[in-house]
Amino acid sequence: MNDNKIRKIKYVMLGINIFAIIFILILINTTTTLVCIDNNARVFINSLQKLPYKPTRLLILSILGSILLIFTFYLRQFVFEKNKKNILLTILFDAAISILLMKLVDFNYNGIILWVLANVVYYIESKNKYIAITVGVLLYILTTFSILDVYVNLFSLSEYINYFPKQIRQIILTFYYTLTGFNLICFIVFCVLVIQEQRGRINEINALYKKLSVANEELKQLADIKEKMGETKERNRLAREIHDTLGHSLTAISFGVDACLATLDKDPTSTKEKLQVISEVAKSGIKEVRTSVTTLRADSSEELSLSKSIIEMIEKTIHATGIKINYTIEKNFNLEKYEENAIYRVVQESITNAIRHGHASIIDINLIKDEKNNLFLEIKDNGIGCKKIKPGFGTRHMKERIESIKGSIEYINNKGFTVRAKVPLRDREKNKND
Repeated sequence: MNDNKIRKIKYVMLGINIFAIIFILILINTTTTLVCIDNNARVFINSLQKLPYKPTRLLILSILGSILLIFTFYLRQFVFEKNKKNILLTILFDAAISILLMKLVDFNYNGIILWVLANVVYYIESKNKYIAITVGVLLYILTTFSILDVYVNLFSLSEYINYFPKQIRQIILTFYYTLTGFNLICFIVFCVLVIQEQRGRINEINALYKKLSVANEELKQLADIKEKMGETKERNRLAREIHDTLGHSLTAISFGVDACLATLDKDPTSTKEKLQVISEVAKSGIKEVRTSVTTLRADSSEELSLSKSIIEMIEKTIHATGIKINYTIEKNFNLEKYEENAIYRVVQESITNAIRHGHASIIDINLIKDEKNNLFLEIKDNGIGCKKIKPGFGTRHMKERIESIKGSIEYINNKGFTVRAKVPLRDREKNKND
């Protein structure tokens, strides 16, 4: 609301000041013409303390100066709205033009300085603002006609007005002083509105600052909660990693040692080979546990592809335990590393459960891409199965891993135990190609 009022007052002030300057020079030209018509030139000239030089020329120059003021006002208002440097240049140009216009009327009018001051108050926001206002006020005082007339020989507007009859003289003086007084009133109202607007901005900034402070506190609280959730999530991740790694390794070692005990007397050479494989499994398990504790990715697929990592794990399990594992593993699923890790761990946990809990002797593993462009994973064993599927640590974490990569998993207890999982690949492959 204040912006509209301020803009209107600026229009009015510019109009008043331009009209006041032109009015004075028109009055001088009119008086000069009347003096010549009345043949009173000699008497009139003798009554003047100074005669203006070429009044018509002064009027033309004042019109040109007024046009320049309108042009710079247009630039500030509509072209350089956000360019503070250019706005400052236009204000300096206004100041120069205003001094020139005052000089044209021999400082009989200096209200145009208020126009420059109004722009200084509105546009300048730095510390230089107060310096500019001080200079402007001093200039306004020092350019008052009654002060300058003491030191400089100037023509007097009142001498031209006094040439007219009393009634006309009263009308001219009333109009002139009304014009100058209204200009001063507009300037005062303008300053009040600008102060109110700036105070409103300060209040708005304070309100926004309070809201920002509240939001900052809420963000800190959310950051603390997120940090705690992250710690919990990381603990759960490490627990899963260690559970999967140790569970698989210890199961393979346990069954391998049992097989070695059975063949120790009959076939020492074969037993030694199996013990060597078991030793490698143990070392691999230790390495993976260390990697998990340091929160790095704890699987052999860090350097190998998903298919090669799973095949390597299966072959080690076969050699360590003697269990038959049939597998079909396709390649190039274009998964992210964390997705490959999830699939790898599900296969690892499923093999561990089949051996440890199902006492299986045969395990079939299929990791393929189905006709709907899903990654299809199936681990099926011929073990004893279970009477009722209960969500334990391993099965629960397998479900969490698959769901974390937007997949689904199911457990089937029928002549052994089967784990089936599907993970959509279409979006992932599209993103990879992009």
